[in-house]
Amino acid sequence: MSATLLDGKAVAKKLRQRLKEEIFQFSKNMGFQPKLATILVGNDPSSVVYVTLKEKTAVEVGLLVDAYRLPETASQSQVKDLVQSLNKDPFVHGILVQHPLPNGLDEDEIMQTIDPDKDVDGLTPYSLGCLAVRRINFVPCTPLGALYLLKHYEIPIEGRRAVIVGPGRINGMPAALLFLMNYATVAICHERTPDLKEFTRQADILYVSVGHPELITADMVKPGAVVLDTGYNRVPGRKGDVGDVQFETVKEVAGYITPVPGGIGPMTVTMLLVNTLRAAQRKVGAPIFE
Repeated sequence: MSATLLDGKAVAKKLRQRLKEEIFQFSKNMGFQPKLATILVGNDPSSVVYVTLKEKTAVEVGLLVDAYRLPETASQSQVKDLVQSLNKDPFVHGILVQHPLPNGLDEDEIMQTIDPDKDVDGLTPYSLGCLAVRRINFVPCTPLGALYLLKHYEIPIEGRRAVIVGPGRINGMPAALLFLMNYATVAICHERTPDLKEFTRQADILYVSVGHPELITADMVKPGAVVLDTGYNRVPGRKGDVGDVQFETVKEVAGYITPVPGGIGPMTVTMLLVNTLRAAQRKVGAPIFE
């Protein structure tokens, strides 16, 4: 029997409708709209498409958006100066610096420049450090979206074994910390893990974020497991995006699975908007959107 699809597209649509209503009421009560500032450096095609989608979706739910485009040749100081000016702007509630930045820019230093109160992408050292001590400032949007999807489908986390494949800073590592906060038993795997299959076969929840097309095959998955595929890969000669999981075979083994596209991706975009509203609510001491 095939796995149940975790339909991130449908769940994100419902969440954005609630979000739109909340933003309307907030704006009406406070006399201003929450604002997101986006910064794109260079013209990487994937980044252009992705940041444009974020901006369009933000406007659809009622956020204001200031979009900044800097050339590939922008210097470290130019990017930092722009971030610092947005930090000081009282009408900007969230700042997104689109990842990855062009070669030659120190991404860590630029992320450290973002005011933690406006870090709606959850990527400053402060936000990530909060997760490590079981606190929340802002959570990176992909793992936050995955967690929301699990809760929507009433899939328990507490007491289950979660295996993270790919402990990257913006995805896998914060996901591991989130699962720990929710009392899962967590194992983290990476490119030097010997016999990866030995670990993935133990997972009740398998979270894959390696950027390697179809790395996870059916024989690597525990029957009935929840498989969260956060990978998006272009493969020459194949139409559309491919995940890190071999979907067609794994869906016959797993209990639940996210498709690519239509799984985690829509949740990631939506959580950026949720975090932006929450940043505005925090600033004025309003109840936080849940």
